[in-house]
Amino acid sequence: MNGCSWWPLGVALLIGLLGLGSLTDVDTPPDFAPVPPPPVSVVNFEQIAADYPRVDGSTSTLPLAKFVACRVYGVPCIWGEFFGEPRWVSTDYTVEIDQAIADKINNLSHTTTHDAYVNLIENHADLILVARLPSQEELELAEANGVEMDLRPVALDALVFVVNSANPIENLTLDQIRAVYTGQITDWSELDASSTVGVINAYRRDAQSGSQELIEALVMQDQTMIDLPDMMIPTMGGLISMINEDPQGLGYSVYYYATFIYPAEATALVPIEGVAPSSANIAARDYPLIAEVYVGVRADMPTDSTAVMMRDWLLTPDGQATVIESGYVEVLPVNP
Repeated sequence: MNGCSWWPLGVALLIGLLGLGSLTDVDTPPDFAPVPPPPVSVVNFEQIAADYPRVDGSTSTLPLAKFVACRVYGVPCIWGEFFGEPRWVSTDYTVEIDQAIADKINNLSHTTTHDAYVNLIENHADLILVARLPSQEELELAEANGVEMDLRPVALDALVFVVNSANPIENLTLDQIRAVYTGQITDWSELDASSTVGVINAYRRDAQSGSQELIEALVMQDQTMIDLPDMMIPTMGGLISMINEDPQGLGYSVYYYATFIYPAEATALVPIEGVAPSSANIAARDYPLIAEVYVGVRADMPTDSTAVMMRDWLLTPDGQATVIESGYVEVLPVNP
């Protein structure tokens, strides 16, 4: 038992088979197009609502979890500003909603990618929505606990690189990014001869974060990143906040978080290999750093459990319409 019922071979197999209004009048990102209401689903939402699974996940996937909950309970969700975050998701306060249901949805929370895997393995969560596949450490924990995880792609995201909007850099190559994060390139003028920005402040995330796992898997090619403790930022929002205030900063996040949840005013996403990160380029898989978002359950969960029912529904055209409604790029066609 390797801790994951079809990883890594099964992941590749499934991916191959798949083919792959507002409280504060916050504007929707320009490349996000609203979709018509999804068709009626055959899933029994009343059954799921009566025994709602314990859901955990990555920081970046919490809005998706809330849109799913709104769909299950049959109430509208909106984007707005809540609890100091530039954009978040809540039930629509302009519509009369049962307070207990509104509280349940609005109080949903995610831990982190790593902790979500731990909680699934240790039976503290029934379903997870995570921005990466399990790390070796998490697979070993699953094996030690005799647990197999069933993980399936549910949406598309991407690793993106963030700079201060005062930085005129127009493109980065993967080789350049590797050179920066291995300490071979230290000044912006080495990336753009006309740049007068100065020394590169290369921010990074902690080892167990989803975005850190992504940069190591998609960019670094087993090269060791420079160890600069002062540049290690423990949260996704913290990294973007630092770059928002630092004209010399460079960092990384995921497209969904940087675009929908924390689109800081003084930051910009840099095109990679000449391709800008956008929903259209992610959907077409033209952007070079695509990352799948996964829905996971324990492999031994009964097929009639509400966690498995929710997982299966998310992989239907109806469920994928909710993925789109949340702002993610769908991994399956909505109208096959």
